Amino acid sequence: MTEDKYQQMERLLNMLHYLNQNPAGVSPQQLARKFNVSVRTIYRDRRYLESLAGAIACVDKKWIIDEHAVLPPVKLTLLEAMTIFIASRLLLGYSNAYNPSVDSALLKLSSIVPQPLRDQIRETITWMEKKGMDERFLRTLESLARAWVDRRSVKIYYRTLDDEEPAERIIDPYFIQPGALEHATYVIGYCHVASDIRTFKLERIRTVELLKEHYKIPKDFDPNKYLDSPWITVDGKPKTVKLRFHPAIARIPEETKWHSSQSVQRQLGGSVVLTMKVPVSVQLESFVLGWGDKVEVLEPRELRQRISRTAQSTADLYGKKKK
Repeated sequence: MTEDKYQQMERLLNMLHYLNQNPAGVSPQQLARKFNVSVRTIYRDRRYLESLAGAIACVDKKWIIDEHAVLPPVKLTLLEAMTIFIASRLLLGYSNAYNPSVDSALLKLSSIVPQPLRDQIRETITWMEKKGMDERFLRTLESLARAWVDRRSVKIYYRTLDDEEPAERIIDPYFIQPGALEHATYVIGYCHVASDIRTFKLERIRTVELLKEHYKIPKDFDPNKYLDSPWITVDGKPKTVKLRFHPAIARIPEETKWHSSQSVQRQLGGSVVLTMKVPVSVQLESFVLGWGDKVEVLEPRELRQRISRTAQSTADLYGKKKK
């Protein structure tokens, strides 16, 4: 079977799911736009669709399939179905760019949830489609995913936050993880330049080249060690961080779990001291600054000084008189 046949089969299955998710019907023109093919191709595909799902009715120029033509492969509890819906909403907030693979995956998953949740997932997909597509990021993600699955080393050109130009690295991908707070995706792996495990932000990778060399992920590698915090960092050793939350927002750290090492303690006066062991990073600094004067860094001194300098610089910036 040629590659074109595979593509056609994938499109037919997705069309089947799409029609099933739209009981009011979809016009051939809508299907053509949705799957980026000509209307003529859609009419040709209809014959194959009918062989899979039975006769397709045409009502008010819209195609409608029998609601029982596509049977759910599994039965879900309400909570399981709700989990899929929540995942779709997280995906919407996670990425600022449209990913057709996410669209396709949610379309298929939505076929096994109850109708109200199905409609909401479909609306989520519609919102995703309005975002622009970052083709370079998608190529990078696909190449790294292939390298990860096949256990092949890759050559990347990577630009750190401080670099003017990207530099060559050879890495062995150990894990791929989204970072919801940063709207970013990271690959954790062994860096042959640093001779150690490092974390790389996919958005900073300019090119990816799969190499012939294969690797093995060490048995003692635990991705959760690197992903226990919402602030995914490129490097840095964990330090004890203590933050005092103002009484006005003291309940927030008591009801929010940011890290497994986290502990909270109420103070006289109503404030709360949050203690956790995490690397001091730009992301952590941004998190603290986001609370304004409602959060004070008690430890470590390094982070307290960084926050103090940034706060002073910000005050100086806004204190300047307009010319």
